[in-house]
Amino acid sequence: MTEKKLTVSQEDALALLRSATHISQARQAGDKVGLTIALDENLQLWTAIQTLVSRKDHPLNETAKNNLIKLANFVVAKTIKYGCEACDKTLDTLENMNLQIAEGLLEH
Repeated sequence: MTEKKLTVSQEDALALLRSATHISQARQAGDKVGLTIALDENLQLWTAIQTLVSRKDHPLNETAKNNLIKLANFVVAKTIKYGCEACDKTLDTLENMNLQIAEGLLEH
């Protein structure tokens, strides 16, 4: 059986989907510890995204870079401010951001 390698975009999309799924599963289970871990993983993911797209040699256009940096700043600010005590609307937003960015990566 031959394994098919994922593209970088597919790997990035998968990371975002996993993060959204972990947040959702922890919320549904009412698991504060799991939610804290999921939010920390999401924070690390978005910090990595921010770091990568902030590089001058990153191939994305400036508009896309700036938009991703703004999203990353939002994730960092909300996660640090509220953590696992974030309201449902904020957690929904974090999950949906990941899902929408993942979808865009897969469509591209």
